[in-house]
Amino acid sequence: MEEIRPVSIDDIDEVVRIAAMSYPGSNLLGAESRQRFAERVRETIENDPHVSYHGCYRDGRLLGIMKWYDFPMNVHGTPLLTGGIGLVAVDLLHKKEKVAMSMLRGFLSSYRERGISLVSLYPFRVDFYKQMGFGVGTKVHQYKFKPSSLPFVGKDKIVYIGKEDKEELSACYHRIARQTHGMIKRTDREWDRLLDVPEMIVVGYKKEGRLGGYLAFQFQSAHEKNKLLNNIEVRELQYESREALAQLLSFLQSQADQIQRIEFTTPDEDFHLLLSDPGNGTDSVLWSIYHESHVSGVGLMYRIIDVPEFFRQMSHYRFGLETVNIKLTIRDSFLPENEGTWLIKFVDGRPELGEATEFDVSVQLDISDFSSLVMGVVTARKLYQYGQLELDAPEKLPVLDKLFAVSEKPRSVTTF
Repeated sequence: MEEIRPVSIDDIDEVVRIAAMSYPGSNLLGAESRQRFAERVRETIENDPHVSYHGCYRDGRLLGIMKWYDFPMNVHGTPLLTGGIGLVAVDLLHKKEKVAMSMLRGFLSSYRERGISLVSLYPFRVDFYKQMGFGVGTKVHQYKFKPSSLPFVGKDKIVYIGKEDKEELSACYHRIARQTHGMIKRTDREWDRLLDVPEMIVVGYKKEGRLGGYLAFQFQSAHEKNKLLNNIEVRELQYESREALAQLLSFLQSQADQIQRIEFTTPDEDFHLLLSDPGNGTDSVLWSIYHESHVSGVGLMYRIIDVPEFFRQMSHYRFGLETVNIKLTIRDSFLPENEGTWLIKFVDGRPELGEATEFDVSVQLDISDFSSLVMGVVTARKLYQYGQLELDAPEKLPVLDKLFAVSEKPRSVTTF
């Protein structure tokens, strides 16, 4: 019989073994790497109240592992406690035995029982988790541009940031997070992990003694036979004002004498407008004459695990300004207790669960697409055009579009 439960200190060697074999690219098979990872697992189990390791056990044997996170997230301006799952790994001897599915169901059910309505993850395969009801999140775009392509207005307010500035750095980040849909609160431990990386360089924009933005980056070799040629990889760029952004970009522009290209990954769909030459160095041209500027990818996925509870928790958020009664039918084969039909009454955009049978429009869709829709990743119109959203009154589509429209798609820099 299978059981999902927290792993104990006695299980650490098995946790490390399963993780090392499931993720060979992480180089955990060596003795030193395994020991360091084991120490991190032990430290997390003993000291981190926000993160836990859970396993799938069969007759007392550990078959698979996963890491659970409690994430305070800004969801449309509403602070919500959400769940995250990572390090999903199955023992090589027990692949194709639906161990991962059992672990995911255990995770979803446990967080749902706690009253949490939203969870997220980074997929090793998008289709695998979409079948489990996770909806695709915001795309990111990776640019590789010449520093000289950036504008320069001045960098006189740029300073180095070190461990002694951790509180100020955290305060700046959390001011931004409180204004940004999708961003997750950071713990001291996460700041320590960023600032303890020897290769990581952090600079900030400081005006009148207040930190208003920062840039974290690393150097990377640009040529295997020429150590003088290097690139910059931007790991994080946060800013509170246009002046802060302008100064941080000016700092990057000023590195043009020694840096070949800057690698920057961002959800900003308009970043190319900042660059005088957005080309990424491939010199590829798309049909007919479109110069390749970046590559894009999907990663972070979201899942609503309790539909009525989500709307209860978002009761103070205004989904547009529409007043409309929606009969909402959600398909959720992976988590059947989350499947059903509800009447959602939007009054000037604010949702409330209704009991009356009268409705203006009936909407049906899968939980994965619903999750992307309510997070503002995709519009109702697109889902309807793609045949992923059905409604009995197509003339109400503009109303649905206005309900779920967002000024910015969810953005997160938290990795797990």
